Amino acid sequence: MISGHTAVYGVIGHPVAHSLSPAMQNAAFAALGVDAAYVALPVGPERIDEALRGAHALGIAGLNVTVPHKQRAAAACVALDRVAEEVGAANTLRRTADGWEGFNTDAPACESLLQDAGAGRGARALLVGAGGAARAAAWALLRMGAAVRIASRRAEPALDLALAFGAAFPSAPRVQVVAWSDLGAEAEAADVIVNATSVGLPGHEPRLGAVRPRAGQVALDFVYGDTEFARGALAAGARLVTGEALLVRQGALAFTLWTGRPAPEAAMAAAVSRAAPRSGR
Repeated sequence: MISGHTAVYGVIGHPVAHSLSPAMQNAAFAALGVDAAYVALPVGPERIDEALRGAHALGIAGLNVTVPHKQRAAAACVALDRVAEEVGAANTLRRTADGWEGFNTDAPACESLLQDAGAGRGARALLVGAGGAARAAAWALLRMGAAVRIASRRAEPALDLALAFGAAFPSAPRVQVVAWSDLGAEAEAADVIVNATSVGLPGHEPRLGAVRPRAGQVALDFVYGDTEFARGALAAGARLVTGEALLVRQGALAFTLWTGRPAPEAAMAAAVSRAAPRSGR
């Protein structure tokens, strides 16, 4: 029963109507008897700063942030945790009296799932994309001791990412930018491929260029649902880390940040499974 005491949480993004986060987080609240509700909040890129101020003024208790707002959200926070500061992007916001406190739960979730899939020190990783999700993946891969090669349709964001993380992780293997035209060869040579682009989201490109996963690779897709990248990885015999797994792992970390309680991850995963015929992030 929603009342005047019910805490409100949400996810902001563009697009966001497809998001499975409301089903997942509302299942978590129900499982633990937390008086809270979670909704999807569509916000265009030109209104993100206004939306964050308004959400705080309305008393919203916490937010998740998705495409394309993660870097802007970090800049709008009054405080950042160490990971969000290092990544330069925030995907989880917690209300404080003075404004939003920002966290990045994508990065540790990505790290733990890649480790579970068998990726490790010395791996050659191809990171496709250079936005907020890519920054979280780069943090995870470098923490694991992987050599990271970044491919992006636009070279400038990839160069910025490589410079930032090369400075942040000076003892890690070198971060390199590779040409988009070399994507196929780079994917074939990689031990780990991470799709950190919007390819596969509703309204975006369905295919990731020349990327063809192969047997023995670890393939992680930030986009969830029946994506072409995920299908290709499974068909090739790669060890796939699905967008659904990443959604649940980062969502569980966000739940604990908001409530101070261990997340009911099994209930969250079951909710995602029930509601997951679409593609999204």
